[in-house]
Amino acid sequence: MQAKDVTKRLGINRDRIKYLKRQGVFVPEITIPASVTAEYTEQDIVVLKQLIVLSKTGLTCGDIKKIQEGKWTLETALVKRTHTIEEEIRRMSGSLLLAEDLLNNKVEYATLPIDHYWNVVHQKEEDGEEFLDIDYMDEAISFLREIACPYCKEPQELDLEDFLWDKRSNPDESDNCMGPDMVYSFDSEENYHCDYCGKLLRIEGWIREYPMGAYDSEDVNIEGIEES
Repeated sequence: MQAKDVTKRLGINRDRIKYLKRQGVFVPEITIPASVTAEYTEQDIVVLKQLIVLSKTGLTCGDIKKIQEGKWTLETALVKRTHTIEEEIRRMSGSLLLAEDLLNNKVEYATLPIDHYWNVVHQKEEDGEEFLDIDYMDEAISFLREIACPYCKEPQELDLEDFLWDKRSNPDESDNCMGPDMVYSFDSEENYHCDYCGKLLRIEGWIREYPMGAYDSEDVNIEGIEES
C-alpha cells in the first residue's frame, strides 16, 4: 500500500511518517530506492501503530530509539518520562490554583497585594508545591555538564551556555502530539583550557529539549587541540 493509504488508515499525515523515518525509529519492511514510491506492508502498519501509541504516553523518538537499541527497557523509558510529565503537571497545578485565586479576588495589576501573595507563594513552595515561572519556561533543562579532560582525565564542571551560539526549533521534525522542540548548539572554539592541566580543549555539540521543558537527547564532544 502507498503512503496515502497508510495516512488514511491511521489518521496521520505523511510528515509524521517521514519524521519517524528520519529519527530512525521506523524502517519500512520493503527497502526501495529513494526515487521510487514507497510501499508499505501490514507489518509496517503494526509498527506505526506501536510508535504512535508510545508517543501518546509522552515518549519521544529519542526515548524509543534507546529502547530499540537495547539501552533502555520500556519500563525505564516510561518511568523517566512519567517523572518529567508529573513534574510539569505539579507546576501547572500550582500555577492554575494561584491564577484562580487572583481571578476570584478580582485582583488588578496596579493594586496587587504583593506582600500577601509573595508570602502565599513562599509558604506553598516551602510545603513542596511547585509553580511555573520564567526560569522553568525559558531554561527548563540544565546546561551544566561534567567533562573529563582528554589529557589529564580530571573531571570538571562547565556550563555549556557559555558556549551557546545557536538555538532553533524544528517544527517539521517534532512529534505532532508534543509540540515544538528546541535544539541548542554549543562550540567553545579555541577559548577553553582545562582547569587542571591548562591544555586547550574544544567542546562542541548540541542538546535537544523536547517537549519544551523536558530534556530529550544530546551529543556533546570534547577533544584536545594542539597549540602551536
